[in-house]
Amino acid sequence: MEIGKNLRRLRGRAGMTQQEIADKLDVSRVAIGQWESEKSMPRKANLEQLAELFDTTVADLMGETPEPVRPNGAQYVTLPVLVAGHAGEFTDEFGPDEVADVPISVLERVNDPDAYLMRVRGSCMNRRFADGENALLSPRCEPRNGDAVAAEYNGEMILRSYYRGASTLVLSPDSYEDGYTDIVFDDPENASVNFRGVVKWHQASEVKRY
Repeated sequence: MEIGKNLRRLRGRAGMTQQEIADKLDVSRVAIGQWESEKSMPRKANLEQLAELFDTTVADLMGETPEPVRPNGAQYVTLPVLVAGHAGEFTDEFGPDEVADVPISVLERVNDPDAYLMRVRGSCMNRRFADGENALLSPRCEPRNGDAVAAEYNGEMILRSYYRGASTLVLSPDSYEDGYTDIVFDDPENASVNFRGVVKWHQASEVKRY
C-alpha cells in the first residue's frame, strides 16, 4: 500500500496542512501524521472521507490504480498541453487546443493516468530544460531531492529543483544566467506552495494546433 505517500501528495496538491485535514475529518493532527508515515491505517469511514475530500477514490488513495492499457498497435498518445508553463512565471498563452504526442512507452513507465504536459518558458531552469520544451508532469509522484517540480507559488506556476532537509524546503533555479534566487521555506509541512507534479520526461516542442 502507498496510502502514506498518496495522502501527503494529495494534501500538498490541495495546499492543506495536517491540522486542516484533521479538522475536516474530526480526528487529531497526530492521527493524520501517523497515516502519512503509515504507522497506522485510517478506518474505512476515514478513507471514504479522505477520498471525497480530495475528489478521488479509495482505491486510488491506497495505491491500487490499475496498469495503463496500450491501444492496439499505437506507439504514441496525444495529450493536451494543459498548462502553459514558464520556468518562473505563469502564462496562459497556450491553451487546451494545443496537443503533443507522448510515446506510450514513456506513459507506461510513468504509470500516472493524471500525467499532463506543460510548456517550459523562460531561462531559470535552462541547464535542464530548453525554452519551449514540453515537460511531462506526474502529480502522483512524490518529489525527491534533485527532482524538477512544477508548483504554484504566489499566484505563479514555477518550475524549480526540489530539495528538502529536516527543517527546510528549497525550490532552486538551475540556470546558466544570474539573477535567479532560491525560494526557501523554514516549515516544510506548512509551506505556502502547491506542488503540481514532478517532471518525468521532456521533449522538444512539436505542438499541433486544432
